Amino acid sequence: MPASYYSGGNAGRYEGLAPQLQTTQVDLLYVTDRQPERDGEGRLHYGVDRSQSLAFGSVIVDIDENRSWEELVAWTQSEDTDDPAPTPEVLSVTELGRLPDTPFPRVVDDFGHIVNRPEVEAEHARARDIALDDLRRRLALTERKVVWLSVHGVQVGFDEGAQIIALGWHKRGRWGVPIYYSWPAGQSGFISGYSYDRESGEFTIYHLKQLLRALGRVTEIDKINVIAHSRGTDVLISAVRELFIEARAAGFDPRTQYNIGHLVLIAPDMDVEVSTQRIIAEGLGQGVEHLTIYVSEQDWAIALAQSMFSSKRRIGQMNAGDLTDDHKRLLRKAGNADIIFYKGSAGGTFGHSYYDTPEILSDLFMLGEGHKAGAEHGRPLEPVAPHMWIIQDGYAP
Repeated sequence: MPASYYSGGNAGRYEGLAPQLQTTQVDLLYVTDRQPERDGEGRLHYGVDRSQSLAFGSVIVDIDENRSWEELVAWTQSEDTDDPAPTPEVLSVTELGRLPDTPFPRVVDDFGHIVNRPEVEAEHARARDIALDDLRRRLALTERKVVWLSVHGVQVGFDEGAQIIALGWHKRGRWGVPIYYSWPAGQSGFISGYSYDRESGEFTIYHLKQLLRALGRVTEIDKINVIAHSRGTDVLISAVRELFIEARAAGFDPRTQYNIGHLVLIAPDMDVEVSTQRIIAEGLGQGVEHLTIYVSEQDWAIALAQSMFSSKRRIGQMNAGDLTDDHKRLLRKAGNADIIFYKGSAGGTFGHSYYDTPEILSDLFMLGEGHKAGAEHGRPLEPVAPHMWIIQDGYAP
């Protein structure tokens, strides 16, 4: 890999892992509202159809069957760009439980209140607690009691997303517990596929809220960091926004209710003008410890979405010149938000996959470690203006 935080002084990071984690295979906790399917041999898969219920389980991803654990760690810490990258493969998917279908049936109680049917509520609590017990088991394997919840974007199948999350977690040092949230995306077709996936993103919001509510109940978690990519950013923001409104209406502080540390949006497929109302006006930043947004003006996938929806500008393709004085004033006033402009050459054919570059992963690592932006804090990003930064190829904190 290119030079990054993986080399040098971080060589001992993998040595401190629990023995169960020192393997090329990653046991990834997944949560999904994709419809389950079986192949010809009876093996479980998840497709693009929508399920009315939320399932959870374990997906085993082999990072690279051709490397031993020691060889995989050596690759991660190597600066040899000619060393072939791993080829992750999903080995198995095991569903451990499933919540009841939504919407829950409701009744009027003795006090005239509309409530969920008690038997359905009990089944929901039983299934939820099975999932949370499995999460606690995973937390016990790591010194850092931090959850990394990842939400993918459009045109991503279940297996592909699992491979990306597993490899990214390995590259970051395998600390904390990764949770893979997979919604019904990946429909074929350019326009029709994007349209289906976009509506699936609306469909999944309630289920994602179920997950975030459940995670907020786990006192063993020190902090929940949430990362979303592409259209997944709008899915995440919509769910978080609704939960925060709900919490504030009930007189609770969202920061203690949902325990979100870092809210990270990568290549957001969201309109800038809409987002000023959905994110800033709704006060989402006041409900999390820190908001970080990674954007790239070379992201042509976002440019296509911008054209389709006649947006003046999508967040994911912004450059520093797009921010008005009012935007900059709001950033300064918030104090806990940063916009990072990726100026590198990676990102695939459409420049949309730069989340997987060593530079972005390095910065995410340092962010998760508690380092603020700026060279004086160990993150040598190039300052543009207060809370606005540039990250280039070769960035190595």
